[in-house]
Amino acid sequence: MSVLEIRPAEKARWDCVALGEVMLRLDPGDDRISRARTFRAWEGGGEYNVARGLSRTFGLRTAIVTALVDNPIGRLIEDLIQAGDVDRAHHMWRQFDGVGRTARNGLEFHERGVGIRSARGSSASGHTGASQPPADEHDG
Repeated sequence: MSVLEIRPAEKARWDCVALGEVMLRLDPGDDRISRARTFRAWEGGGEYNVARGLSRTFGLRTAIVTALVDNPIGRLIEDLIQAGDVDRAHHMWRQFDGVGRTARNGLEFHERGVGIRSARGSSASGHTGASQPPADEHDG
């Protein structure tokens, strides 16, 4: 039987490293997406949310392995990640083609549930930078 040996925290750079996509989350407040004229911008993504929560709530050292497209939306997401105290040492950039045909940053529109109506979301996440990592891009 093999034994899992866990490195002591003082010998590790991070307490948690998440691998996943970070999207720009657009929140219409109390409005429905179809009627909203203004949105608040947040960063989000399942794995990233765990890393951010561990960092902000418990003060753990966390990092995200992800890729963003190098354009103003990607730079906004990067700034939001930095504000969330998640290390970006393994953050990769994808080239922007000016349109988003080959790579773009994911968007998630998310409206709140009210009363008996549940929360609803609509995402635009095809061809995102994080969905296209070359096999040799990480050195393990």
